[in-house]
Amino acid sequence: MVYEHIDELYELYLLGALGREDSASIQEHLKQGCPRCLEQLREAALSVYLLCQVVRPVRPGPQHKAQLLRRLRKK
Repeated sequence: MVYEHIDELYELYLLGALGREDSASIQEHLKQGCPRCLEQLREAALSVYLLCQVVRPVRPGPQHKAQLLRRLRKK
């Protein structure tokens, strides 16, 4: 497995934002216990956690919410 490729995906993996194929690939690799990747995953988890702590949740206005829902329905 190419480490550089995986390193770019850990945060997305933790947020559940990857496609099935990429997610399954990372999951299989982590099951092998690769110490380098497990450490990278731990660091990504800390980054995601810290970002969630400093960002204040914002609710979209009615127009933005409707626009977002229309875009999501198209996919």
